[in-house]
Amino acid sequence: MRSSLIYLLLVSLLAIVPDCLWGQDSSEIERLATQTSDKVVKSHPTRVLIGIRAGCLFNIQLCDSLDSRLRADLQKSIQGIQFVNKEDVIQELKKRGFLSIDAYNDFVLQGVASYVGAETVVMEDLVEEPKAYEISGKIMNAGSDKEVGTSKVKIARPSVDNDDKPLFIKDPESGASLVVPRGHPVHSRPLYFPACMKCPDPEYPEDARRKRLQGVIAFLVTISEQGVAEDISLVRTFDRTLATNAVQTIHGWRFKPAIGPDGKPFPERVPLEVTYRLAF
Repeated sequence: MRSSLIYLLLVSLLAIVPDCLWGQDSSEIERLATQTSDKVVKSHPTRVLIGIRAGCLFNIQLCDSLDSRLRADLQKSIQGIQFVNKEDVIQELKKRGFLSIDAYNDFVLQGVASYVGAETVVMEDLVEEPKAYEISGKIMNAGSDKEVGTSKVKIARPSVDNDDKPLFIKDPESGASLVVPRGHPVHSRPLYFPACMKCPDPEYPEDARRKRLQGVIAFLVTISEQGVAEDISLVRTFDRTLATNAVQTIHGWRFKPAIGPDGKPFPERVPLEVTYRLAF
């Protein structure tokens, strides 16, 4: 319960419109909410999951405003619509071997949405640009790889907003951190992220070769301070047997761990892919 409450406080998905948004900023957020709502309505959902990507935490007030207005628009347009409780999402994630901070991943939310009764997922995001914030709402069908559509607007960034440090979000239970780089790549120093030192290709099971199975299997993984993979969570696969084989492969990989601003290694949550490709 404690970690769920921490997560809910962290993302601050409040049904309150911040008082600090005026003029054009407020108008643009309202326009984005309307565009996103119109696309959601076309699929006629009765239960919707609204989440945020970690980029929203660079200016949570903007995403809070979008969240509030989007919910209001959907309630007006779809009679009896329900929104999935964030605590239920966290519980479902943990049940399936994920961490609380994995809720910032749109593919993860899309995968668990149907298990919490949602038909549609809306993922809000904020990306920093040199002079603007790009705010977006991406609509996806629950339990599938289909994206319904994305709407975007740009809002000017304050001139005093010149922080060049990435955002570090720590999982309250595992201690692993999710590092969110700023929109300017020059500031995303490589030392903040783990680097692969020994990551050989996976062994190709003979049965998979005969069936000519090939593709990419995606995971979220914690790379520890010692440079080994922990808490390996399957995001998507094209074959369950090969997914098990891929997990064994990742356990054998070795990494240079991420180094924090204090010069010390720290455990980081990162996406990893294992590719199975037949040679012709």
